[in-house]
Amino acid sequence: MKKKIILILAIIVIIAGCFIIKNKKQSKFNYEIEKITEYNYFIYKNQSEYGVIDKTGKTIIDAQYTKIIIPNPEKDIFECYNDEDKKILNSSGQALFTEYESVEPIKLKNVASALAYEKSTLMYKKDGLYGLIDFNGKIITKNTYDRIENLQPTEGKFLVSKDNKYGVIDLKGNVLVNLEYDNILSDGYYTKQDDYKKSGFITEVKTNDGVRYGYISFSGKEILANKYNELNRIQKEAKNIYLIASENGRFGLYKNSKKIIENEYQGISYDDSTDVLILQKNTKYGVASLEGKIIIDVQNDEVASRGIYLYAKNSNENKVYDTQGNVVDMNYNRSIYETDNPDYRISTILNNDITYYGIIDKNGNQLVGENYRYIEYLYGNYFIATNEEGNLGVINNNGRTILDMKYNSMQKIKGKNILQAIKQGSKTTEFYSENMEKVAEAQNANVKTGEDFVIISNGEKNIYLSNSGSIIEDTSNLKNTTFPDKIGEYKKEQITIENVYYIKE
Repeated sequence: MKKKIILILAIIVIIAGCFIIKNKKQSKFNYEIEKITEYNYFIYKNQSEYGVIDKTGKTIIDAQYTKIIIPNPEKDIFECYNDEDKKILNSSGQALFTEYESVEPIKLKNVASALAYEKSTLMYKKDGLYGLIDFNGKIITKNTYDRIENLQPTEGKFLVSKDNKYGVIDLKGNVLVNLEYDNILSDGYYTKQDDYKKSGFITEVKTNDGVRYGYISFSGKEILANKYNELNRIQKEAKNIYLIASENGRFGLYKNSKKIIENEYQGISYDDSTDVLILQKNTKYGVASLEGKIIIDVQNDEVASRGIYLYAKNSNENKVYDTQGNVVDMNYNRSIYETDNPDYRISTILNNDITYYGIIDKNGNQLVGENYRYIEYLYGNYFIATNEEGNLGVINNNGRTILDMKYNSMQKIKGKNILQAIKQGSKTTEFYSENMEKVAEAQNANVKTGEDFVIISNGEKNIYLSNSGSIIEDTSNLKNTTFPDKIGEYKKEQITIENVYYIKE
């Protein structure tokens, strides 16, 4: 009995140890991208020179530099240039990181934003080689690289090179891909929850027969070796990695490292609206699921996805299919599209080369006939609709007109339940809440959004709205997560999205 108890305890210890090792391995790649919750520092300009002010308008760095970069507006780290001469200063004017040949922020590639730099990591140079430090000066990696740059579009991951070979590290210094490839690309995989943290890597190796591609997961595991002419990841939010790969001009599909569709097609394309693969073999088309099951035979002259259904065309007949491959008894010229609200769908019908729009519910019941030239879901039970004359208005799910068809511009403010609309021949923008009540109007309105508010400005006054469109009377508790129009005696000058500074009025 005693031996049995000891054996059970040993098994428990082994299982617990495996669990701890697994968690440690997962946490190794679970880095955090720093979030900006409030801007504390801003660049100001005096004639042709630049300095730094804080959020109260107090001068932090005198205007005596030809260029200044603030990689993180919450932290007092400023890269100050006098032509080619540059140094890092803090808010006391103290020069930082003087022990290195140079220290500089890392530019995010192809990012059109004033926050266009890594927000927690700097690149240093020593003995002609580069490494990473954090904003406190702590060394993250030794200076072992010929070059370090942002791996587009993944903030927090870096393409590094040594002796013309490339690898990838993250902002914690973890080696994700070894230095053994001729080039490396991010697969661009993105989710709202993890951003680009779980994006993997398409690796390139040059051979006598041209470039060959392979694939490595975000945690550094090789999924496919470098033997493919083309390789792309399907942007599907799931635990599995689906890869379309071409070998000798023929395409197949891999689920992780397992081949689930043979390389026998001239083309394979993923349709995200129906979550299926459209296959091409010679001049014929068909459809497969992501698990490799053929759901529409590859014998059609044409296959297209429109909304939630698939449309197959042949010389003798046309058919509509659902995503399981079942034939749907529906007009071939009719389409149904999902909306952001699972209770409603948009239906369309093609009549004499003109598309007309209506609304149905989740059970397929027609709520609004296909009588409009365009319908777009708004929020709640409201829809933007366009009449025969091209004018816009708002209807509800029963087809009742909420706002008359008299507007020439109408759109939802992104991420908010607020509608902005401009009447025909007017410069006045009207703003409607989620209850479709008019809450504000302004001529030549400029709209700026914060995390939990919207600012409507016409150059004379600002109106603050909540995310649901109600008026905010007390704005003292709103965090400044963008560039205010005024800071003390300074006003904002914006040349481009990235080039924003302040001047004295």
